[in-house]
Amino acid sequence: MERVIISAIEIQDLSKNYGSIRALDSIQINVTTGSIYGYLGPNGAGKTTTMKILVGLLHYQSGSVKIFGQEVKKAPNEIRNYVGFLPDAELPQNSSIERFLTLTAKMNNLTGRKNCISEVLNKLGLSKLRNRKISNLSRGQKQRVGLANALLTDPPLLILDEPNRGLDPIARMKVLALLKNLAKEGITIFLSSHIIGEIEKIATDIAIIHQGKIIEQGKRSELQGQILEHKRYLITGELDIKKVANFNYISSCKIDCLGRYNIVASGNVTEEQLLLDLIQEANSRIKSFSSAETSLEDLFLGSINEKIKEGVVI
Repeated sequence: MERVIISAIEIQDLSKNYGSIRALDSIQINVTTGSIYGYLGPNGAGKTTTMKILVGLLHYQSGSVKIFGQEVKKAPNEIRNYVGFLPDAELPQNSSIERFLTLTAKMNNLTGRKNCISEVLNKLGLSKLRNRKISNLSRGQKQRVGLANALLTDPPLLILDEPNRGLDPIARMKVLALLKNLAKEGITIFLSSHIIGEIEKIATDIAIIHQGKIIEQGKRSELQGQILEHKRYLITGELDIKKVANFNYISSCKIDCLGRYNIVASGNVTEEQLLLDLIQEANSRIKSFSSAETSLEDLFLGSINEKIKEGVVI
């Protein structure tokens, strides 16, 4: 008999409106059990809305949302037994870590509360801080407390909204390492971010959302394959960015912090053709021209620009 694999998260044709504003537009997402799924997009793209719907905090107009095969609308209380949620929100500042986690344990009717709390504090390196007020913690420590709270019920699925927001580079690395270890323990992780580099480091699967629409998604290896189909060039001089961006084979054209033009082009375009078009069609004055490696950020920006050209997003 063939084994049936149930997805940790299955979203089909999900749409959500805030009045006349379309926050989510027929999105499709499938998160396989045991994966780290990176949900990537700029602020306001629809990431938090999606996550609040997943944990039953928001209603939606149409579509289907399932957690481990159960429809969220039909069984919101049961769903919460499977999910640990880290919202992008402040913790109660006047509470100690232990008191805060004890309240969560009581709300979830956990037996052996002290053992559960001690275990999760130890896992996250917070045992020595258990009696400290949350207001006296660093930003990185507060994020670990939030993760401890999400892990307290030993859920098979973690939904994390911008877990690295506001953290310094060292604290970010610690959180990413922690998430990798949790995934090795068999926990499925669905996390959002607008920081492309951190998603690229740990995610097994990635979806890119912009203006409520999924514009790219797939295995990280598949998306990296798409990256190889593009070439990036660094140019100094004078370019008409608007004209260059309208070339059919250009995915993105921007100026970096060093004042260089970063151009991402389709891999089947030769350097000679690009140079010729820049000079003849865009009246460019080029001082230097070199190639560089493409990245997930280039794919992200290129996908958005291509959708803008197609009129799918503005």
